[in-house]
Amino acid sequence: MGKKGVLTKKTCGLEQLRATIGILTLISISLFLCLNSISASNLDIPLPASLGESYGTFKAGTNISLVQTCSNLTAPCDICNITSLVFPNGLATINNLQMTKKVTLFNYTLMGANTVQLGKYTVTGFCISGGTYSPWGYTFEVNYNGREITIQETYIYITGLIFLILLMFGTAFIINKLPSKDATDEEGTIMKISMLKHLRNVLWVFVFGISMIITFLISNISLAYLNSPMLGNIFFMIYQMQFYVLIIGTPIYFVWIIYKIFKDKEMKKLMERGIEFGGKKL
Repeated sequence: MGKKGVLTKKTCGLEQLRATIGILTLISISLFLCLNSISASNLDIPLPASLGESYGTFKAGTNISLVQTCSNLTAPCDICNITSLVFPNGLATINNLQMTKKVTLFNYTLMGANTVQLGKYTVTGFCISGGTYSPWGYTFEVNYNGREITIQETYIYITGLIFLILLMFGTAFIINKLPSKDATDEEGTIMKISMLKHLRNVLWVFVFGISMIITFLISNISLAYLNSPMLGNIFFMIYQMQFYVLIIGTPIYFVWIIYKIFKDKEMKKLMERGIEFGGKKL
Protein backbone atom coordinates (compact mmCIF):
# COMPACT_ATOMS: atom_id res chain seq x y z
CA MET A 1 0.00 0.00 0.00
CA GLY A 2 2.87 2.36 0.86
CA LYS A 3 4.67 1.68 -2.43
CA LYS A 4 1.48 2.29 -4.42
CA GLY A 5 1.06 5.63 -2.67
CA VAL A 6 4.64 6.64 -3.55
CA LEU A 7 4.17 5.57 -7.18
CA THR A 8 0.88 7.48 -7.36
CA LYS A 9 2.57 10.64 -6.06
CA LYS A 10 5.42 10.30 -8.55
CA THR A 11 2.97 9.72 -11.41
CA CYS A 12 0.93 12.76 -10.41
CA GLY A 13 4.11 14.84 -10.22
CA LEU A 14 5.14 13.79 -13.73
CA GLU A 15 1.66 14.52 -15.08
CA GLN A 16 1.73 17.97 -13.48
CA LEU A 17 5.15 18.67 -15.03
CA ARG A 18 3.94 17.57 -18.48
CA ALA A 19 0.79 19.69 -18.18
CA THR A 20 2.85 22.73 -17.10
CA ILE A 21 5.28 22.33 -20.01
CA GLY A 22 2.35 21.94 -22.43
CA ILE A 23 0.66 25.12 -21.18
CA LEU A 24 3.93 27.08 -21.34
CA THR A 25 4.56 25.83 -24.87
CA LEU A 26 1.10 27.01 -25.99
CA ILE A 27 1.64 30.41 -24.35
CA SER A 28 5.08 30.75 -25.98
CA ILE A 29 3.72 29.87 -29.45
CA SER A 30 0.87 32.38 -29.01
CA LEU A 31 3.36 35.08 -27.97
CA PHE A 32 5.54 34.30 -31.00
CA LEU A 33 2.60 34.49 -33.44
CA CYS A 34 1.36 37.71 -31.82
CA LEU A 35 4.72 39.44 -32.15
CA ASN A 36 5.12 38.12 -35.68
CA SER A 37 1.73 39.57 -36.67
CA ILE A 38 2.61 42.93 -35.11
CA SER A 39 5.87 42.97 -37.05
CA ALA A 40 4.09 42.05 -40.29
CA SER A 41 1.42 44.71 -39.81
CA ASN A 42 4.13 47.36 -39.45
CA LEU A 43 5.80 46.25 -42.69
CA ASP A 44 2.79 45.66 -44.96
CA ILE A 45 1.07 49.05 -44.80
CA PRO A 46 0.15 49.84 -48.43
CA LEU A 47 1.70 53.09 -49.70
CA PRO A 48 1.82 54.76 -53.11
CA ALA A 49 4.82 53.76 -55.18
CA SER A 50 6.45 57.15 -54.70
CA LEU A 51 6.22 56.76 -50.92
CA GLY A 52 7.62 53.25 -50.68
CA GLU A 53 11.19 54.33 -49.89
CA SER A 54 12.24 54.44 -46.23
CA TYR A 55 14.32 57.36 -45.00
CA GLY A 56 15.52 55.46 -41.94
CA THR A 57 14.82 54.90 -38.24
CA PHE A 58 15.22 57.59 -35.58
CA LYS A 59 14.98 57.95 -31.80
CA ALA A 60 11.80 59.40 -30.34
CA GLY A 61 12.00 62.97 -29.08
CA THR A 62 15.09 63.94 -31.12
CA ASN A 63 15.52 66.43 -33.97
CA ILE A 64 15.35 64.83 -37.43
CA SER A 65 16.78 66.46 -40.55
CA LEU A 66 14.44 65.83 -43.48
CA VAL A 67 16.63 66.04 -46.55
CA GLN A 68 15.85 66.07 -50.27
CA THR A 69 18.35 66.47 -53.12
CA CYS A 70 17.23 67.99 -56.40
CA SER A 71 18.96 69.22 -59.58
CA ASN A 72 18.62 69.04 -63.32
CA LEU A 73 21.40 68.50 -65.82
CA THR A 74 22.66 72.10 -65.60
CA ALA A 75 21.65 73.59 -62.23
CA PRO A 76 20.10 72.85 -58.84
CA CYS A 77 16.35 73.09 -58.34
CA ASP A 78 14.82 76.44 -57.45
CA ILE A 79 12.80 75.38 -54.41
CA CYS A 80 11.76 72.27 -52.49
CA ASN A 81 8.88 72.30 -50.03
CA ILE A 82 7.22 69.78 -47.74
CA THR A 83 3.50 69.62 -48.49
CA SER A 84 2.53 67.31 -45.63
CA LEU A 85 3.89 65.29 -42.75
CA VAL A 86 1.55 62.51 -41.62
CA PHE A 87 2.10 61.24 -38.08
CA PRO A 88 1.67 57.60 -36.97
CA ASN A 89 -1.80 58.39 -35.64
CA GLY A 90 -2.89 59.50 -39.15
CA LEU A 91 -2.98 63.25 -38.47
CA ALA A 92 -1.26 65.63 -40.89
CA THR A 93 -0.50 68.55 -38.58
CA ILE A 94 2.39 70.08 -40.52
CA ASN A 95 1.74 71.46 -44.03
CA ASN A 96 3.56 73.53 -46.68
CA LEU A 97 6.96 73.87 -45.03
CA GLN A 98 9.73 75.63 -46.91
CA MET A 99 13.04 73.77 -46.94
CA THR A 100 16.37 75.59 -46.70
CA LYS A 101 18.59 75.33 -49.76
CA LYS A 102 22.31 74.58 -49.91
CA VAL A 103 23.31 74.03 -53.56
CA THR A 104 21.43 70.82 -54.48
CA LEU A 105 20.60 69.86 -50.90
CA PHE A 106 17.30 70.97 -49.34
CA ASN A 107 16.69 70.47 -45.63
CA TYR A 108 14.01 70.92 -43.01
CA THR A 109 14.74 70.10 -39.35
CA LEU A 110 11.81 68.45 -37.61
CA MET A 111 12.08 69.36 -33.92
CA GLY A 112 12.00 66.74 -31.18
CA ALA A 113 8.63 67.96 -29.90
CA ASN A 114 7.10 66.61 -33.13
CA THR A 115 8.80 63.18 -32.99
CA VAL A 116 7.53 61.81 -29.69
CA GLN A 117 5.03 59.42 -31.29
CA LEU A 118 6.33 55.94 -32.05
CA GLY A 119 5.62 54.48 -35.45
CA LYS A 120 5.77 55.34 -39.15
CA TYR A 121 5.80 58.94 -40.43
CA THR A 122 5.04 59.86 -44.07
CA VAL A 123 6.61 62.92 -45.71
CA THR A 124 5.44 64.30 -49.08
CA GLY A 125 6.71 67.33 -50.95
CA PHE A 126 7.64 68.83 -54.30
CA CYS A 127 10.55 70.50 -56.04
CA ILE A 128 10.46 73.07 -58.84
CA SER A 129 13.23 73.54 -61.38
CA GLY A 130 12.72 75.99 -64.25
CA GLY A 131 8.97 75.57 -64.17
CA THR A 132 9.10 71.78 -63.90
CA TYR A 133 7.13 70.41 -60.93
CA SER A 134 8.46 67.16 -59.39
CA PRO A 135 6.66 65.50 -56.44
CA TRP A 136 8.53 63.30 -54.01
CA GLY A 137 7.90 61.40 -50.78
CA TYR A 138 9.29 58.92 -48.29
CA THR A 139 8.59 57.40 -44.89
CA PHE A 140 10.64 57.04 -41.72
CA GLU A 141 10.26 55.15 -38.46
CA VAL A 142 10.53 56.49 -34.92
CA ASN A 143 11.12 54.11 -32.00
CA TYR A 144 12.48 54.23 -28.48
CA ASN A 145 16.14 53.51 -29.30
CA GLY A 146 16.58 54.98 -32.77
CA ARG A 147 17.50 51.81 -34.64
CA GLU A 148 15.62 49.24 -36.65
CA ILE A 149 14.72 46.00 -34.90
CA THR A 150 15.66 43.15 -37.22
CA ILE A 151 13.76 39.87 -37.52
CA GLN A 152 16.84 38.08 -36.17
CA GLU A 153 16.71 40.18 -32.99
CA THR A 154 13.00 39.38 -32.70
CA TYR A 155 13.68 35.65 -32.82
CA ILE A 156 16.47 36.00 -30.26
CA TYR A 157 14.15 37.91 -27.90
CA ILE A 158 11.37 35.34 -28.26
CA THR A 159 13.69 32.32 -27.95
CA GLY A 160 15.35 33.81 -24.88
CA LEU A 161 11.98 34.62 -23.32
CA ILE A 162 10.65 31.09 -23.89
CA PHE A 163 13.83 29.54 -22.47
CA LEU A 164 13.78 31.73 -19.35
CA ILE A 165 10.09 31.03 -18.70
CA LEU A 166 10.66 27.27 -18.96
CA LEU A 167 13.78 27.55 -16.78
CA MET A 168 11.90 29.52 -14.12
CA PHE A 169 8.98 27.08 -13.92
CA GLY A 170 11.35 24.10 -14.09
CA THR A 171 13.30 25.48 -11.14
CA ALA A 172 10.08 26.10 -9.24
CA PHE A 173 9.08 22.47 -9.92
CA ILE A 174 12.43 21.27 -8.50
CA ILE A 175 11.97 23.50 -5.45
CA ASN A 176 8.56 21.93 -4.85
CA LYS A 177 10.21 18.49 -4.76
CA LEU A 178 12.86 19.47 -2.21
CA PRO A 179 12.14 19.01 1.53
CA SER A 180 10.93 22.14 3.24
CA LYS A 181 11.75 20.99 6.78
CA ASP A 182 13.65 18.39 8.80
CA ALA A 183 12.51 14.77 8.96
CA THR A 184 10.40 14.09 12.06
CA ASP A 185 8.59 11.17 13.65
CA GLU A 186 4.88 10.97 14.42
CA GLU A 187 5.33 12.98 17.62
CA GLY A 188 7.20 15.76 15.83
CA THR A 189 10.64 14.88 17.17
CA ILE A 190 13.37 15.77 14.68
CA MET A 191 14.98 12.55 13.44
CA LYS A 192 17.32 13.97 10.81
CA ILE A 193 18.57 17.42 9.85
CA SER A 194 17.88 18.09 6.17
CA MET A 195 20.36 20.45 4.53
CA LEU A 196 18.40 20.34 1.25
CA LYS A 197 15.81 22.68 2.72
CA HIS A 198 18.41 25.47 2.51
CA LEU A 199 18.84 24.76 -1.20
CA ARG A 200 15.19 25.78 -1.62
CA ASN A 201 16.02 29.27 -0.37
CA VAL A 202 18.99 29.59 -2.74
CA LEU A 203 16.90 28.45 -5.71
CA TRP A 204 14.15 30.96 -4.88
CA VAL A 205 16.75 33.73 -5.30
CA PHE A 206 17.61 32.18 -8.67
CA VAL A 207 13.92 32.19 -9.68
CA PHE A 208 13.60 35.84 -8.64
CA GLY A 209 16.63 36.74 -10.77
CA ILE A 210 15.15 34.94 -13.79
CA SER A 211 11.83 36.77 -13.33
CA MET A 212 13.75 40.06 -13.32
CA ILE A 213 15.39 39.21 -16.66
CA ILE A 214 12.00 38.16 -18.09
CA THR A 215 10.52 41.50 -17.03
CA PHE A 216 13.40 43.31 -18.72
CA LEU A 217 12.88 41.37 -21.98
CA ILE A 218 9.13 42.03 -21.96
CA SER A 219 9.86 45.72 -21.43
CA ASN A 220 12.20 45.79 -24.44
CA ILE A 221 9.78 43.86 -26.64
CA SER A 222 6.91 46.19 -25.68
CA LEU A 223 8.95 49.31 -26.40
CA ALA A 224 10.16 47.90 -29.72
CA TYR A 225 6.81 46.73 -31.11
CA LEU A 226 4.02 48.74 -29.48
CA ASN A 227 3.19 52.24 -30.70
CA SER A 228 2.60 53.37 -27.12
CA PRO A 229 5.54 53.20 -24.67
CA MET A 230 3.25 53.01 -21.62
CA LEU A 231 3.31 49.22 -21.21
CA GLY A 232 7.05 49.03 -21.85
CA ASN A 233 7.70 51.77 -19.30
CA ILE A 234 5.58 49.97 -16.70
CA PHE A 235 7.54 46.74 -17.16
CA PHE A 236 10.82 48.66 -17.07
CA MET A 237 9.79 50.30 -13.78
CA ILE A 238 8.98 46.84 -12.37
CA TYR A 239 12.39 45.62 -13.58
CA GLN A 240 14.12 48.52 -11.81
CA MET A 241 12.33 47.71 -8.55
CA GLN A 242 13.28 44.03 -8.87
CA PHE A 243 16.89 45.01 -9.57
CA TYR A 244 17.17 47.13 -6.42
CA VAL A 245 15.47 44.45 -4.32
CA LEU A 246 17.93 41.86 -5.67
CA ILE A 247 20.99 44.05 -5.08
CA ILE A 248 19.99 45.09 -1.56
CA GLY A 249 18.09 42.01 -0.39
CA THR A 250 20.29 39.19 -1.71
CA PRO A 251 23.30 39.77 0.61
CA ILE A 252 20.98 40.00 3.63
CA TYR A 253 19.07 36.89 2.53
CA PHE A 254 22.26 34.86 2.07
CA VAL A 255 23.55 35.92 5.48
CA TRP A 256 20.29 34.60 6.94
CA ILE A 257 20.70 31.31 5.02
CA ILE A 258 24.29 30.89 6.28
CA TYR A 259 23.10 31.58 9.82
CA LYS A 260 20.39 28.88 9.50
CA ILE A 261 22.94 26.38 8.14
CA PHE A 262 25.25 27.13 11.07
CA LYS A 263 22.37 26.61 13.54
CA ASP A 264 21.50 23.27 11.88
CA LYS A 265 25.09 22.08 12.19
CA GLU A 266 25.07 22.95 15.88
CA MET A 267 21.77 21.13 16.32
CA LYS A 268 23.12 18.07 14.49
CA LYS A 269 26.08 17.89 16.89
CA LEU A 270 23.72 18.04 19.85
CA MET A 271 21.51 15.33 18.35
CA GLU A 272 24.54 13.08 17.96
CA ARG A 273 25.04 13.46 21.72
CA GLY A 274 21.50 12.21 22.32
CA ILE A 275 19.65 15.50 22.76
CA GLU A 276 16.21 15.53 21.15
CA PHE A 277 14.50 18.49 19.51
CA GLY A 278 10.85 19.01 18.77
CA GLY A 279 8.20 16.53 19.89
CA LYS A 280 4.96 17.06 21.72
CA LYS A 281 5.16 19.06 24.93
CA LEU A 282 3.40 17.56 27.92
